[in-house]
Amino acid sequence: MSPWIIIVILGACAIAYALIMPKKNKVQEPGHHLVQEMESTLEHYMAEIENDNDALIQRVAEMKGEATAADQRMQSQLQELQRRLDQLEESKTIKTDIPSNIIPVHSTSGLQAQALVDSVRADSAQQVSEVEQQAAVQEPKPVRESIKDRYAELFNLHAEGKSVDAIAKQTGIQRGEVQLILQLAEREES
Repeated sequence: MSPWIIIVILGACAIAYALIMPKKNKVQEPGHHLVQEMESTLEHYMAEIENDNDALIQRVAEMKGEATAADQRMQSQLQELQRRLDQLEESKTIKTDIPSNIIPVHSTSGLQAQALVDSVRADSAQQVSEVEQQAAVQEPKPVRESIKDRYAELFNLHAEGKSVDAIAKQTGIQRGEVQLILQLAEREES
């Protein structure tokens, strides 16, 4: 059961109890004042929790949008690299498909021409292999960074036994977000 549901139930019970109680003399007015203070405190606390939850939901939505945009960029880069590789393979097959029997090898100029064709074939094969190596190097590799790496300071403080409030104060991250990060780390480990 979520903490805010428990708080809502407790608040409702307090309100119901206050309504059911019989009205007492004005001598017990401070007790009534205490109930009102408690109600206002609970309402204020619930409003804070709701604001924290809304901010957390917004941050998660932003992170999802950023991840989607990064994925789309990587996909377009991958498609561009695949297109380049296809072009290079196509040009490789065109250059290497020159038949060797076109040039007569019995004359001196024929030998020079044959040597030239062989050197062109070797150069084109070398260029294709270099471009393929570059494409393999440039191909985006998805790097999955763990949540503990991204929030190292937070987890160091948690390991030292600091409370969620102390961690939030020291790191500048909201309390609800600190709790969510710790929960996500637990899920990541399991």
